[in-house]
Amino acid sequence: MKPRPNKQRHSHQKQSKIKTKILIIDSDPATAGLLRNYLEDEKGFLVLTAETGMDGIRAAIEHTPDLILLDIRLGDMSGLEVHERLTANRATGAIPVIYVSSFFTLRTIEQATVRGARGFLSKPFNLPQIYTKVETVLRST
Repeated sequence: MKPRPNKQRHSHQKQSKIKTKILIIDSDPATAGLLRNYLEDEKGFLVLTAETGMDGIRAAIEHTPDLILLDIRLGDMSGLEVHERLTANRATGAIPVIYVSSFFTLRTIEQATVRGARGFLSKPFNLPQIYTKVETVLRST
């Protein structure tokens, strides 16, 4: 869950001394690593990762990210439960959440929308699509 130092390359990052923080909560280290490398190295964000729901909740409380990318299926609880707990917490309730998963159902999308989901991206995904969605959500907050 520790941020990795990286270079700033993009104007949205250079204009601010404080980097935009993104928390990725995904039980698959390969997916989390791919997203982290892309968003940090290519796009200049500060990225934190967590492999379990509880670790993700703790990281969100401790680091207050600007955005969370959340998988539906985690080892210890569902992404929906993580989102519900984050929404109920005063410190994390307003953090926008984008769901990233290969297991979307209509019911899951409805439940996530009720919790305030700001978007859904299906795996396998295309990295520029992730970046476009992240930028759109960050600009709207």
